[in-house]
Amino acid sequence: MALVVCLVASLGFMASCSDDNSGSGTPEITGVRITNPAFADSLFADSAPDSLIVIVGRHLDNALRVYINDQQVWFNPVFNTDHSIIVKIPSEDNGFILTAFDSSLKDEIRVETSHGTATYAFKVKAPYPSVSRLQARYPRKAGDVLNIYGVNLVDIKNVYFTDIEAAELDGTVWTEIGGTHVDAANLKTIVKDHHNVSGTTTYETISQLTVEIPNLPFEKGSLVVECVGGTAYFPFSMTLAAPTISTSRTDGGISTDMPVIGEVVSVYGTEFVQVEAIRYGDVTLTEADYTVAETEDQIDFVFNQKPSAGSAATLTVVTGGGEVSVPFFERSMLLTTFERDGSGNFIDAVNNGWGPDASYETTDGTAAPYTADGTFARINVPNEGQQWWGTMVFFRAPSNATTFPLPGFDLIPANAPADEVYLAMEVYDNHSAYNRGGYTGYLRYTVWPSGLDTGNTDNQWDNGFEWVDYDTQVGKWSYPVLADINNETHPGQWYRHVVPLSVFACYAGKTYADIVALGLENFRIQSINQGTIAGDIDVCFDNVRLYYKK
Repeated sequence: MALVVCLVASLGFMASCSDDNSGSGTPEITGVRITNPAFADSLFADSAPDSLIVIVGRHLDNALRVYINDQQVWFNPVFNTDHSIIVKIPSEDNGFILTAFDSSLKDEIRVETSHGTATYAFKVKAPYPSVSRLQARYPRKAGDVLNIYGVNLVDIKNVYFTDIEAAELDGTVWTEIGGTHVDAANLKTIVKDHHNVSGTTTYETISQLTVEIPNLPFEKGSLVVECVGGTAYFPFSMTLAAPTISTSRTDGGISTDMPVIGEVVSVYGTEFVQVEAIRYGDVTLTEADYTVAETEDQIDFVFNQKPSAGSAATLTVVTGGGEVSVPFFERSMLLTTFERDGSGNFIDAVNNGWGPDASYETTDGTAAPYTADGTFARINVPNEGQQWWGTMVFFRAPSNATTFPLPGFDLIPANAPADEVYLAMEVYDNHSAYNRGGYTGYLRYTVWPSGLDTGNTDNQWDNGFEWVDYDTQVGKWSYPVLADINNETHPGQWYRHVVPLSVFACYAGKTYADIVALGLENFRIQSINQGTIAGDIDVCFDNVRLYYKK
């Protein structure tokens, strides 16, 4: 009981039993604040779900029920005084409904006491909104319908255009968006898909709005959506804007920088409108060779032709509004492609030949792994049982060098940390047992700087695997086996698999300049299964290289 009294006192409240007005007078709510008494004068009229609030007023003692959004919420009567009630707004995960998704509910707090009822206008806000893209035909004119796509575009207060560009808003601190404002016309909600985000307790709303473009006194600026939960904006132009390739994505806006023949390449960005061509090196793709998503933020094409050596190492998207480029097929990033010369020797690296060795195969493109990209390495074990020394791909620098030739500082900055530089390769996982529950097989990666003894295991990484309980054969991985840069896997297709160099002891904590100074003499990729459960392994590797992403 002493603890309760102390808590009430610390909140600055007086117990209802000591109030002369207890049980008399019409109840009244005068405001809502947080529980910290230092902010007793800071009242607010809205809050987010799952917030702890104090309802303050007069004659609030002997409360029987408290409602928010017409939904009864629990409160502890011990903390109910003449002046206050402490309440936690329920979360949506616990079934609480926001008025943004049920217009029959009221934006109010209602307190029912033994001597009357008090109400107070109060808004429980939806999550912060964002706009992901705009879509309308070009050239745009007044009266055209503009589609607005985003998340949490609900409880909308206003939609307008401003002549301040989004880049300027990104780079400044503002409380209100300035500039010349022109309200949008005929706002309609087309999609309001409110749902739980898989695997979390969070809710979000996939949103699509339409407005009519008004008569604007400017050609470009920003489209602004003001919601109760916050303000979102997005670049807007009456004329066709230049395309962009997303730099904020972990994959750099392109699914792979060095595909194999037959691999699907995806490019991610904005304003992929009226795409005229895609160029990489000396290859030009026309409309029949690629697909632009309806959302105009993704382009897909099948990589059917390599650029010629010496041609530009970039991929360029060309639209009616301009063009944008991203690094692509930079051969100087390569360690090996597993290609052979006329004598059967590997061209750009030396196979150490340790057994059991991977096979080095070619295909005509008519059977898995669906590539005609010359030679690739393959680890194929139909029944990989317990072993501590499995099939491997084990190569060293060309015979005339003590280290693989590494990319220059124009491609990877000298000060780039090791966790931004990756050992990358294209892989084809033919639905191996990896990442299935129960199978404890993984890939062991080992690298050696120049002159380091190949018996040194300090530079070994077991795909983040460790035993939880060997006796019961339970293990765990910090990365999925064969993960891409988004920590995902894609069995049954070619894709880019990456391992950050920072996982190796010899490179951890170092810059790329340090890595170049140390060199890279050997690399090995080896299939290991320390557990007793057998599984099928069939994985192909090609275009082993370094990759940089800040």
